[in-house]
Amino acid sequence: MKSKNLANNDGLHVSRKVHGDHLILSPITKRIAIGVPNEGYTQPLAYDNHLTFLFHLGVLQERWKHENRAIRYTFGFHTVGRLLTAMAREKLVEEAIKDGSDYILMIDDDMLLPPNFIEALIADIEEKPEIDILAPLAFMRNAPHYAVMYTTIEGYDHKEHQPYFVNNFVKKYPKDKLVECDAVGFGAALIKIEMVKKLKAPYFMSTTGTGEDIWFCVRSKQDADARIFMDTRIKLGHLGNPRIIDEEYFEEYIKNTGHEIPDVPHKYLVENT
Repeated sequence: MKSKNLANNDGLHVSRKVHGDHLILSPITKRIAIGVPNEGYTQPLAYDNHLTFLFHLGVLQERWKHENRAIRYTFGFHTVGRLLTAMAREKLVEEAIKDGSDYILMIDDDMLLPPNFIEALIADIEEKPEIDILAPLAFMRNAPHYAVMYTTIEGYDHKEHQPYFVNNFVKKYPKDKLVECDAVGFGAALIKIEMVKKLKAPYFMSTTGTGEDIWFCVRSKQDADARIFMDTRIKLGHLGNPRIIDEEYFEEYIKNTGHEIPDVPHKYLVENT
C-alpha cells in the first residue's frame, strides 16, 4: 500500500492511500485547543457544566474516528489560573501554537455552554472558512446585560498624534443569525491560529483602556484583515449574581425596566440563515 498527498478541489491537501487500483481518501485532522483563563475559583454550576462539555468532546472525538467525515477534530485542554486575564490569554495562545493547534477555543470559567456548542461552532467554520474569530451569543454579567457584540469607530487624533478607536455595543443585535461584527467578548470565542500567527506578541496585553478581548479583535482586523462573527443562534449563559444572564433574562430585564435601546442599523450584512 502506497500513500500520496494530493490536493482536493478546495486546495486542501489530503492523504490518499493507494490499495491496488483503488484510492482510499483519508480525512483531514484539525486540532482545537480548549483554553480556560481561570481566575482561581470556578463556581460549582460552571464546573459541572464544563466537565460535561469535556466529556462530550471525548465522545465526539472517538465517534468521528468511525464516521465518514472530510475533516475530523481532536481536542486538547489547557488552563491558566491566578493571573491577570490578559496574561492568562497570552499563555493559552502560546500553548496552542506550541502544540500545533489549528484553533483555540477560549472559554471563561463562569460561562454555561449548551450541549451542541462545539458542533454548532464547527458547522459555521466549515461552511464559512473565511471566519477568523467566532463567538456565540453571550451577555454582560452586570446590568444592562448587553450582548457582547461590538462595532468600532476608528480615527486619528491630530492633537495627540496617534490613532484611536471607540467601541460601542450592538444593542439591537440580529437574532438567530450569523452576524459579522468588529469585535466580540471572549466569554467564549473560537480563534484561528493561522490568523494569530500574523500578529506580533503580545496579543492581549496593552495600555489601552479597553478590554483585552476587544483590543485583540481590533488588532486582528488592523494587522491581519481578520473576519469576526457572532452566531446568535448559539446561546450561552453567563453566571450572574445570582441569576444566569442569557437571552431570555436580558429580554425580561429590558421589558421590566423600560430600558431604551436605540434602533441603530448594523453596519455589516447579516447572513440569511
